Amino acid sequence: MSNTVNFEEIFPCPVVLFVDVRSPVEFSRGHVPGAINIPLFADEERAQIGTLYKQVDKGQALVLGEKIARPKVDGIIAQIEELLPAQIVIYCWRGGKRSTEICRLLNEAGIPARRLTGGYKAYRAGIRNSIEQPRKLLVLGGKTGSGKTAILLGLQAQGLQVIDLEGLANHKGSVFGHINEKPQPTTEQFENDFYNELQHLNPEQVLLLENESYVIGSVHLPPPLLLQMRAAPLLIVEVGVEARVKRLVQEYTTTDRLELIAACQRIAEKLTAPKLQEVTELLEHDDFSAACRILLGYYDHYYNRGIEKRKNQEISSLGLNGFDLAGDVTLVKDKVGGIL
Repeated sequence: MSNTVNFEEIFPCPVVLFVDVRSPVEFSRGHVPGAINIPLFADEERAQIGTLYKQVDKGQALVLGEKIARPKVDGIIAQIEELLPAQIVIYCWRGGKRSTEICRLLNEAGIPARRLTGGYKAYRAGIRNSIEQPRKLLVLGGKTGSGKTAILLGLQAQGLQVIDLEGLANHKGSVFGHINEKPQPTTEQFENDFYNELQHLNPEQVLLLENESYVIGSVHLPPPLLLQMRAAPLLIVEVGVEARVKRLVQEYTTTDRLELIAACQRIAEKLTAPKLQEVTELLEHDDFSAACRILLGYYDHYYNRGIEKRKNQEISSLGLNGFDLAGDVTLVKDKVGGIL
């Protein structure tokens, strides 16, 4: 068996275990989902070698790299050996010296590891190509607090194809979107995670996504995906204010008041100073419902402006109860069936 493997041979839906031998900072920027980071060089060591390579002499850089790596080899082999009997695929940035040497040493030790040809760079090219492919999409929209994510997850539980973009981004999309969430991934890692979800779905069936702007917090949607979303049918769920207020109050009541007030400060200019002062005082007195109604007025205004710009998009709407999630999911599922 060859000790190299191409992207097309193992994707989609790989049944292998990826070992990323790049430095921790490279890994943190983006990696194959599920990969294990067993770095050949620490961040400082990689920087030192890179500087020597670019500014002094390539040969000296290689000598330094070998000197740093040599004492680590036995430990790396031992760590990877513990992963057996998984099918091991090693990768570095371009599938070059780091992964080649580790793969060779593993093979010599009797461990049947393979190397990803072209490395992480080839993987990134492969997923970008996949994300660019045309897909059958249906986008679910609605005003803040309408429960769109909960509805989508309910549809997913009933067998429809759904990817939760905000779940992947660890952000709900508004200035409050980071609250009660884990740290956001990089845009690069978001794309990797999106592809990881995408590869398990049937491209012949419709994929449901939530209506999003170009950015979700600090994460940017891939432009080809956003263009497809803007061209896809948009189903807007219409939920009454009281139901939306109840949902948002339940979601944010346990949040630190100062964090909520700080989030409001980020929209101070558009909210206006008097409204900001009123919202701040209401939050300080734990009157979440009244504060929420004021903020929904702000969000609804900009939501309506955004929808008015969608002149070339096929748009339909559906009124929902808002207090009965199971019933709302059923109504949306029936409506989706009629659109498709």
